[in-house]
Amino acid sequence: IKPERIDDFLRAMEDDVTKSRNKSLDPGCVRFDLLRDREDPNKFYFYEAYTDDVAAAFHKTTSHYKSWADFKASGGVTSQAVVKVATDSIPGYW
Repeated sequence: IKPERIDDFLRAMEDDVTKSRNKSLDPGCVRFDLLRDREDPNKFYFYEAYTDDVAAAFHKTTSHYKSWADFKASGGVTSQAVVKVATDSIPGYW
């Protein structure tokens, strides 16, 4: 995140994170955490978990996701990488 845009980013993410955790607004969101890198205060990580791909797609239609999308579109993000992971390929029920 551009250093001069951190406050704007945190405002946008407060909306996205808190409303994503609200089951009535984002029912398929199991977890949504915003984490800050300890060594680089301008680097953040989103840890998101959804019940399935349909729920993740629904999240992107919400007004709270739009807070993040609008911030990103405004040029406040210097770089972004997305990693999609799954647990269903790991045998067992733990």
